[in-house]
Amino acid sequence: MKKLFFILWAFVLGSAFTYGNPDSILLQQNRMMLKLLSNSKVSTQIFLGYRDYLEGNNGYNEFVVKRGYITFAKKLNKNISAKLAPDITIDKEGDGMGDLEMRLKYCYIDFHTDGDYWIFTNPKLLVGEIPTPWISFEEKINSFRIVSSQYLDDMKLLTSADFGVSTQVLLGGEISEEYQKKVNGAYPGKYGSIAIGVYNGGGYHAIENNNNKTIQWRFSLRPIPNVLPGLQFSYAGTYGKGNTKLYPDWRTNTGVASYESEHIVLTSQIYKSTGNYSGSFSDSLGIAYGASGWNTFAEVKLFKNKVSLFGSYGIMNYDDMNQSDNELKRQIVGLAYHIYKRNKIVVDYQRRVKNGDANGIFEVMLELSL
Repeated sequence: MKKLFFILWAFVLGSAFTYGNPDSILLQQNRMMLKLLSNSKVSTQIFLGYRDYLEGNNGYNEFVVKRGYITFAKKLNKNISAKLAPDITIDKEGDGMGDLEMRLKYCYIDFHTDGDYWIFTNPKLLVGEIPTPWISFEEKINSFRIVSSQYLDDMKLLTSADFGVSTQVLLGGEISEEYQKKVNGAYPGKYGSIAIGVYNGGGYHAIENNNNKTIQWRFSLRPIPNVLPGLQFSYAGTYGKGNTKLYPDWRTNTGVASYESEHIVLTSQIYKSTGNYSGSFSDSLGIAYGASGWNTFAEVKLFKNKVSLFGSYGIMNYDDMNQSDNELKRQIVGLAYHIYKRNKIVVDYQRRVKNGDANGIFEVMLELSL
């Protein structure tokens, strides 16, 4: 009993000394934590709601968390920052099918500097698990990732993130602050922007299955920034091999015209591809299939930009081992109410028609961004 009393007395006395000492270990830990959190930012983006599977989907329905992102960003100094972004999605295979699983979408160091270097402005270098050049750019124009992934990502030709290293730079300074504030402040190069990188090739959700590395790029030009600042022409592509031991070819090229204003967003895209990033678009001998097509997107903003009408229509013609004249159509139409910043409610209907067989989904989704 005396030993127990002595232990308790020592614990209380030690705790009082620790809390009473301004340089205690606990206070030092708090200071370290505050220092770590300074210049840090935590944000979330979650897509959840109700989906009704119509036309070719046996008519079932479900409440669902479609996707979720939690982003941790830390500014280490004026030239170096870091980003970590877990990706929450539904496991669609294996023993955990149906579970919500978490995987990393981004995990990289960002080396950057401000200022002009000849025609180049604010260059940066990304190293790690990083965005790919085209999809990350398109997501800033088409803000309805809540409905579906961007078109070439959805068609399984490109992926949105991968392991590698890339460089980005603006061209000719920055577009006006008014345009950045009212329309789009992402990639604000006055005359456009460039992004180019070297990647594993298989995407952020795959391990490397061969020794090949892929080159991916995007060149965007804003030809008349003082007259039509929202008009841009972009060329993006990849060169490498699909992510299998057979090394199937993967070459994708796409050209895009886009226009953004305070009330209208328009894009028109054509593309041609041999193979894809995963290597699944090839036969058993590793011979890649061909694909080509086009896609359009339009958004009209009404009632002081509180409401959006939007739609997309795309066609892909492609080969496979069974036939050479496959066709896949993707059709989307929707209505969005913008609650606050990126937070919105979306009602949409999306339909896919593959060689005459149609599948349709009606959904009511909430995008929660904090």
